[in-house]
Amino acid sequence: MNIAFLGLGGNIGDRRANLNKALKAIEKQCGTLLKTSKHYQTQAWGISSDKKYLNQVIKLETPLGAQELLKALLGIEKKLGRIRTDDQNSDRTIDLDILFYNSEIIDETAIQVPHPRMHLRKFVLVPLVEIEKDLLHPQFKKTMKQLLTLTKDKLEVTVLEEKKQLRYICIEGNLASGTSTLAKALAKRLKTSYLAEEFEQNHLLPLFYKDPAFYAFPLEYSFLISRFEQLSKHFEHHTALVISDFSVFKSLWFAKVNLKSKEYTLFEKHFMALASQIPKPDLFVYLRTNKTNLNINIKKRGRPYEQKISKGYLDSIEKQYERGYKAFEEGNKIKLNIKKYHKGLEKELMKHIENYVKENFGQAI
Repeated sequence: MNIAFLGLGGNIGDRRANLNKALKAIEKQCGTLLKTSKHYQTQAWGISSDKKYLNQVIKLETPLGAQELLKALLGIEKKLGRIRTDDQNSDRTIDLDILFYNSEIIDETAIQVPHPRMHLRKFVLVPLVEIEKDLLHPQFKKTMKQLLTLTKDKLEVTVLEEKKQLRYICIEGNLASGTSTLAKALAKRLKTSYLAEEFEQNHLLPLFYKDPAFYAFPLEYSFLISRFEQLSKHFEHHTALVISDFSVFKSLWFAKVNLKSKEYTLFEKHFMALASQIPKPDLFVYLRTNKTNLNINIKKRGRPYEQKISKGYLDSIEKQYERGYKAFEEGNKIKLNIKKYHKGLEKELMKHIENYVKENFGQAI
């Protein structure tokens, strides 16, 4: 039996699924998997593609000779949709490389082992160090850990952690940005629950627009309680994916605009106590558009108490959403900028969300 180290990578399609399919095929056709690294994400190496790669390294016990192993890997690539071109660094669904084969040095037209460029690439060295840091390069006589410290590759290599099951997508945005319409459409498309905010039941809302200073605190506190009760009640009885057009964080952002400093300090304490008891959105979708579009939408939906909302108020709300958006972790948020509302926009936005989920959660929705 022989020991080989293989590099797997790809940046087109469902990257995690492609790596998993490749692993299954390798185990079926080539031998026994002894070690597998985590999935590592990095920018494309050697090209300016905006499609990030997902990479992995494995240790394989195989009865195949080096040339036989290469032939099997090329066949697996082809079955998984790899189209080879003269460009060694082009985008691809899957790329399978032999990094090491025993301690052999092979230099032939069709195969070169160790891989001639592996010592230049952090996306190979980092996972190699993870699974076998003391592995010795037969040509350079240095370990993987030593090669990693010597490489001049500046591309960032980060672990793409396994995500928990996507359970809660929240679609948020400024007043009249279309969050409810998109959330309802997405829930229908995915055949899952839609949780709409019960704001129309709040009798304080029209009063707030008449006298903001007097009604701001009771309004924001009532919204906080209402949102908390809605979300906690839902998650107490449901585990399947839900799409909502609000989050509990909306209370904090609006309170920051509407409350005086001392009121906000008190409100924030109560908010933190309640927010800690309910799930945070697995994916926060932020719809952003300009004030002209917002004013048009406000007039269209015709709520009397909203018709005198000022541009300055909309600006203030937007600033809080921007700050709130930044606070969410990368991979758990997406900002969708809307220049113009038009027919077919919902489908475009839903496609963006679906692609983002595949890219960052490793699953289709």
